[in-house]
Amino acid sequence: MDLLETFKGSNDLVDFKAGTVIFKENSEGGHMYVVIKGEVYISLNGKALATAMPGEIVGEMALISSDIRSATVTAKTDCQLAVIDQSSFESLVRHVPEFSLHVMNVLVERIHNAYQKI
Repeated sequence: MDLLETFKGSNDLVDFKAGTVIFKENSEGGHMYVVIKGEVYISLNGKALATAMPGEIVGEMALISSDIRSATVTAKTDCQLAVIDQSSFESLVRHVPEFSLHVMNVLVERIHNAYQKI
């Protein structure tokens, strides 16, 4: 699924300067993001897990489980992210099957990569 194409005209775009913490592990999460421009890195307990590039998502775990954030996400470069709140997420899951499959694939890949780093 081409998330850049899907969210390019979004009204919910937020800019972050390089080095800005977008969200911290163990904080409450009410939204996820699609990276539109730039790069963000994902870390846990100060240990780098992955870098998310344009077209990739971050923050999805907290929306799925309605729980706290499982990792910290920081702007690696100046970046622009599309915000997806809980309501929009649920609508996408219901009406865009490709989105649901995409999120599941991302989750599996991230869990697999995290286990390799333990």
